[in-house]
Amino acid sequence: MRTQQFKLITYQNIDLDERNVVTLLYQPIIGCRAFSLYNTMWSLIDRSRLKSPEYTHRKLFDLLSLTPEEFLKARRVLEAIGLMVVYQNDDLYLYEIKAPVTAEEFIKHGSLGAYLFNKIGKAEFDEISSLFKISGVEKIGFKNITVHFDEVFKSLPVGIETNDEYLSRSKSKINMKHKFDFDLFVSGLSKNYVDKRRLTKKVKDQIIHLSFLYNLDEIAMQKAFMDSVDNERNIHFDKLVKRCKYWAGMLNQTKIALEEVETDVDVTYKWAKELCANQEPIDVLGIFTGQKPSTKEKETLVMAMTEFDLPSDVLNYLIIYAFGQANENGGRKLLPAFNYLEAIYTSWSRQGVKTIDDAHNLAMKYKEDRTKKTNKGSYKKYPKKQRNEPDWLEKVREEF
Repeated sequence: MRTQQFKLITYQNIDLDERNVVTLLYQPIIGCRAFSLYNTMWSLIDRSRLKSPEYTHRKLFDLLSLTPEEFLKARRVLEAIGLMVVYQNDDLYLYEIKAPVTAEEFIKHGSLGAYLFNKIGKAEFDEISSLFKISGVEKIGFKNITVHFDEVFKSLPVGIETNDEYLSRSKSKINMKHKFDFDLFVSGLSKNYVDKRRLTKKVKDQIIHLSFLYNLDEIAMQKAFMDSVDNERNIHFDKLVKRCKYWAGMLNQTKIALEEVETDVDVTYKWAKELCANQEPIDVLGIFTGQKPSTKEKETLVMAMTEFDLPSDVLNYLIIYAFGQANENGGRKLLPAFNYLEAIYTSWSRQGVKTIDDAHNLAMKYKEDRTKKTNKGSYKKYPKKQRNEPDWLEKVREEF
């Protein structure tokens, strides 16, 4: 790259507001080197012609005190965030410099705002974003009486036709290769609650970006998306970002709870209790398995919801408990068969379980009894991992 040439082009000049967006919003994400490279390239462009003569890359290396490797890394950051598009023709590179998105688009509607929030924290994010807010106080009490176009101008009998290209603003855009099955995502949305005609390309891009950003699969994105749609079927992007963050945290806590051998029981139960109180059985199972429940598992859940006379949060806790016991030694990570769940339900009913606290206390009693039995020497009968369920469940497990 030392001897290779490059040219710069753009299709617009950027104004002071856009420079402030790059300085205050983009810079914390892209870093100082990429920020300096972006500004330097703008300075090399002839403002009247919106392009530059040919330069060698050595010029940029010297201006910015960068090695070729440091330059390439900074350039790739600008490409990834949408501020630059790179073209190549043999040894000649063409760098198209893009204007940034608006402050509102950055903060409210894109994954960029989420990245900035994660980078600088809430307090700093709130302070910086406040610099771009505008006040509508001056308009309070006034009525908009501006006339419309068709109130002044008449219709024309014939329009004009042209195939020429004209100067227009070309703003930054983030492109991704992130794999996301949109057909699977759409198939799980309620037809009566979501107007699929509103799933425009812009909306789809936003969903894919957030799926990558928060590492959410199609099923988790369905929940986050449904949470962000109001009764009039309007999509609220700011709420979508918040719900993606919520589900990412929920899934991460689930992973920790399932993988940690030594866990604070009180903390784990507090989290499980909140989960059981706010989710449907199919979602609880999806969280614990990390994937969409199978048809057989759905049938089992429907039977449990129909046959078991339990509050929804207690039923959810039963599902968690049964799943944990059946998969205690690893392996399939499946919801056990209905008779397994029914055996637990029957035992709980006979022992007067009415609330989730009752169910939890009984589960802890089973664990304590099993521990005492193991300490008395019964561990020889259980050479594998210590079990935390009553004796009657062993027979049901074998049947399953």
